[in-house]
Amino acid sequence: MIGVRPLVLVLLDGWGICAEREGNALAQARTPIYDRLAGTSPHAVLAASGEAVGLPAGRPGNAQAGYMTLGAGRPVTQSLVHINRAIQDDGAQSIGANPVFTQIVQRVRPLGGAVHLIGMASPGGIAGHQHHLAVLAALLSHEGVQVWIHAVTDGRDTSPQAGIDCLAELLDDTAGAENATLASLMGRAFAFDDPADPAALAAAVKAIADADAPHTEYPAAHLDQCYLKGMADDRIAPVITQKYRGIRQDDAVFLVNLRPDLGRGLMEALLASPAARLLAGAYSLCELDGPARERVEPLFSEAPARPTLSETLSRAGRTQLLLTETIAETNLSLFLRGGTSTIFNGETIGVAETPPLAKLERRPELAAADLVAEAIASIKKADRDFLVLNLPNVAVLGRTGNLRATIEAAEAVDKSLGKLAAQIEKRGGVMAITGAFGKGEIMVDAETGKPWRGPTRSNMPFTLAGLPARERRELRFGTLADVAPTILGLLDVPVPEAMTGRSLILDPEQADRVTA
Repeated sequence: MIGVRPLVLVLLDGWGICAEREGNALAQARTPIYDRLAGTSPHAVLAASGEAVGLPAGRPGNAQAGYMTLGAGRPVTQSLVHINRAIQDDGAQSIGANPVFTQIVQRVRPLGGAVHLIGMASPGGIAGHQHHLAVLAALLSHEGVQVWIHAVTDGRDTSPQAGIDCLAELLDDTAGAENATLASLMGRAFAFDDPADPAALAAAVKAIADADAPHTEYPAAHLDQCYLKGMADDRIAPVITQKYRGIRQDDAVFLVNLRPDLGRGLMEALLASPAARLLAGAYSLCELDGPARERVEPLFSEAPARPTLSETLSRAGRTQLLLTETIAETNLSLFLRGGTSTIFNGETIGVAETPPLAKLERRPELAAADLVAEAIASIKKADRDFLVLNLPNVAVLGRTGNLRATIEAAEAVDKSLGKLAAQIEKRGGVMAITGAFGKGEIMVDAETGKPWRGPTRSNMPFTLAGLPARERRELRFGTLADVAPTILGLLDVPVPEAMTGRSLILDPEQADRVTA
């Protein structure tokens, strides 16, 4: 197969595979276009969780791990793995021996300052992990540094009201750290999720920087009262403990994060607040993306995973158009490109505006119409060799826990696929359809029967539609790492040695053996 053009890769966030119909938005949605394409075209199943995408075994997939694996053509070891190893190490590679950690202690302790740890009270392991928060609190306390813990409840990558148990575990884990004290409590919608509602972000900054928030003497009881009102952990409004007095002279702030795009809005807002002039430093566990990168020093920096699909196509002289929307922009602008924001020759990234956060459940189509219109315009002009279209609707609506809205999101995506497929078929192009992580296929927690809003361990479908009859081949079972080599093969571009993935398309001899 040589010179397929146009070749369009459609990435459907949250479009996982699950046999159960109960709580499965994709099974309940009317998706005749997707069903036709999957049913009449070569089709495969791809592993998208755990070690297949650089995560610990058994861990659900997520956007960062999935997109980095898609772009790099190999599993890219994620920050969660690196940090867990550093915690277990008791030598030169341990967190306590990290030069930035040492710098924090040496900068803050002589001045009598405190370190404000802002992190997830959650074992979710995507935005952050409570074990990392507890370990850092204990290490800093052992060094004689006052530690204020700003605990962020999850509700998205955990059960909606698991925060009360997670907080209890966190406080138990830090009970021996005599210099560590709980300062504030708030949901991730106020502190970690980006883009964040401006009013929510402002409330988080007031609580952390100025101690300007309602007081609570018993945080667990406060959470319990919130749950009685039907509130989920991610929406818990900021409260502070009785002893907390805000950021003082010579304090430092430390974001205990796992992703470059989550929590950056909070750090940017804190650094723009009047309290910033008091700070002795600003730190993060993992390197942040965006403006905060220049002012926030990370303990762990990851080298970009290169070469990526984008870079390889650019070097081969192929032109590319990558289309997404603001709520999922990092997927294509950073993760798919191996963790680098460099734009390569012949590459363009187009970003449509996602509807306001408050309107998402009433606008499940998001910006799909604008994105598809842009893709169709490019296809008609025949001005690109390769297009990537990211439709995040199912994942975005799935994270609200609203099954009906997620079903509507899947149906909106299907209509968009119909418009796109018609144009590609008319011009003899090829469309590959897959996803980076599961979400919409499992929206009920099997253990509790309550809504489940986090990602899943599900496999992803892979469909290759539009191949000429003489070129139609069987596809094999694979992983997300196999997508980039498959795309490069279709475009007649050599696969770099660093890409350990293999094309999903079986050659005739392999296909005969599979059939036999």
